[in-house]
Amino acid sequence: MKVKLKKFTAYAKEILPHEADYLLSIQEFEDAEKVEILRRVSENAHQQQDQLPFNTAINKRKYSSLMDWIQKRLDGIDVDKYFQWINEMDRKVITDAITHEEEKVLLRRIKTYQHPIHNFMKFFELVINYRHYLLIRLRHSDYQEANQFIEKYQVQYDYSKEVNAKLHQATVDIIHQFKEKKGDSRQWEDWLLGLFGDTQLDGFNRYMAVVRLTFLYFNSREFNKLKQVYDQLDVLLSKGKFYTRRILYNYYANRLMLHSKFDVLQQAEEYGYLSIRQKNSDHVQYLSNFSSILIRRGKIEEALNLLKESFAEVQKSTNFYHKIGFISFYIKCLNLNNQPQRGEILADSFLRIYTDDIMNQRWYSFFTAYIQALVKQDKYHKVLQTFKRYDLLARDLEDSKKSVYLPTIRWYYEIAQVKVGKLEAKELVASIVACSQEYLGDPHKTFILNQVLSELETYVPRSVVQAKAQLFQSEHVR
Repeated sequence: MKVKLKKFTAYAKEILPHEADYLLSIQEFEDAEKVEILRRVSENAHQQQDQLPFNTAINKRKYSSLMDWIQKRLDGIDVDKYFQWINEMDRKVITDAITHEEEKVLLRRIKTYQHPIHNFMKFFELVINYRHYLLIRLRHSDYQEANQFIEKYQVQYDYSKEVNAKLHQATVDIIHQFKEKKGDSRQWEDWLLGLFGDTQLDGFNRYMAVVRLTFLYFNSREFNKLKQVYDQLDVLLSKGKFYTRRILYNYYANRLMLHSKFDVLQQAEEYGYLSIRQKNSDHVQYLSNFSSILIRRGKIEEALNLLKESFAEVQKSTNFYHKIGFISFYIKCLNLNNQPQRGEILADSFLRIYTDDIMNQRWYSFFTAYIQALVKQDKYHKVLQTFKRYDLLARDLEDSKKSVYLPTIRWYYEIAQVKVGKLEAKELVASIVACSQEYLGDPHKTFILNQVLSELETYVPRSVVQAKAQLFQSEHVR
């Protein structure tokens, strides 16, 4: 039996929430049925599950017409598509391959330009090259149009270039702190906030400021400040600013991380589904972050299936930061899905090939998952051997000074010591209590801490129950 409106339903299913918000804000249909269809598109875009059907009584030509309207409106504000057009015109101008029709479009865009656009710097550089092209061909009238544009916007271009260069230095400081978990990059905060709020600055630099503020606030753990930035960004995206699906997917992935810090896991999961829809260069990272949320939501099998589907893709990746994170989550999913043997085999194989990359980039994520696989199999001697071989205690001690630190891997080590008779149970209790107290003032870390202690309780129940009693009794007293 033929399914009605199959093509439109499939197309509408791909519409993202902010796209739907923008489309509704600009529509001026006098046709009530088209408005009805567009509102149903929006309703479905905002709810991933339980999609509502479209009205089959409406003439299907209206669905076809609306689909064309949607695509034209989204293409018209897509900053990546405009960037591609600029680059193609620039190539054709430089190689003397631009056609008469293409020139008409370019000249019209120069004459009707309204500052600022997202890719202003690239467009300005195209016009510079086009000015050369026109002058040497003695096309005085068109040359004057290009020249007037350059003279009018030269100051804004110089400022955008200056901002872009300064953003690089800010990025060096911010990423150094993010990577090393040391130092302080907050001296850039006010400047970056000013860039984001500057409506006369090109969109490219404004959005780059948002990305750097994201790292900066994650560095300083100031998630309330980041939420304020993202709430402002949310409004702008709904109005079609900075629009391209690449940016929307990045926004959804960052919203996932932000909501996870507030432990609002259902919303984090909803953003996660949106973030992994498109397979771009950041897909591995988005998938890893989403899997971590599914794990925390208890959806272990779903997380494992998602990771399995992308395993072949990850093997080809040359981004080892993302690659190690993905493998770490994969091992953890196997462990939680009662397959620690497979987790151990995968970890041993990956460690044998990529030892240097693991030790230089994300040793903690990897070894926490690996050691967990061993502990779940009661392989306590191998746990202690692994700690000794890779000097993990020294690395853990160094990391203990970082703001994101939790003593999970140290407790695995001490549990192994208890199990082989090298540590008294009361010493493990004392360690858990001593290491945990400083984190009780942080709601997010307390949430994670409780999850870790619940896991440890399965290995040494009496010790962890005793530690919890002491820990939360002391917190109540304070």
